Amino acid sequence: MASKSQHNAPKVKSPNGKAGSQGQWGRAWEVDWFSLASIIFLLLFAPFIVYYFIMACDQYSCSLTAPALDIATGHASLADIWAKTPPVTAKAAQLYALWVSFQVLLYSWLPDFCHRFLPGYVGGVQEGAITPAGVVNKYEVNGLQAWLITHILWFVNAYLLSWFSPTIIFDNWIPLLWCANILGYAVSTFAMIKGYLFPTSAEDCKFTGNFFYNY
Repeated sequence: MASKSQHNAPKVKSPNGKAGSQGQWGRAWEVDWFSLASIIFLLLFAPFIVYYFIMACDQYSCSLTAPALDIATGHASLADIWAKTPPVTAKAAQLYALWVSFQVLLYSWLPDFCHRFLPGYVGGVQEGAITPAGVVNKYEVNGLQAWLITHILWFVNAYLLSWFSPTIIFDNWIPLLWCANILGYAVSTFAMIKGYLFPTSAEDCKFTGNFFYNY
């Protein structure tokens, strides 16, 4: 990802009294209680809400009320439901690692070609928003291309090569869900640590002073 500086970016005063560049992105300096409560709720309960929906589909034929009624009436316990939940498996972890690595390669190595023949599609190298430090980052917009290549390879495998089962995601979907949640929290944690300890652009770091909101 390339970047270039914008020296004519407008200046504003930050909470510490120093002049800084006013970019087109970034979080608010102050956090209200409603926003903080919403963030804490998402951090604590989002994985459990997703798990509840998945468990309801897997064990209760997609009924969202049946699990709660079973627990309330004593017909099932949380331990019983948890015992029936497929755990993370080595196969799912390997599949997910290969998938993520493949998508990273598609993004990093293949310049976009879809914008060359799709009318109105904006792809290729595009400039992002001006950051608070006055930097304009350039991004390779090739998500549609990665999507097309991935699905073409899936159809080629399903009908010609037979490298893996076409139902491989369905066969491992709950263990893959665990992998996706683990990666999501791992990336978020790394991004926060990086922002505090070794940021790419220290001038672009905007901290609110609230740990949970920053996370």
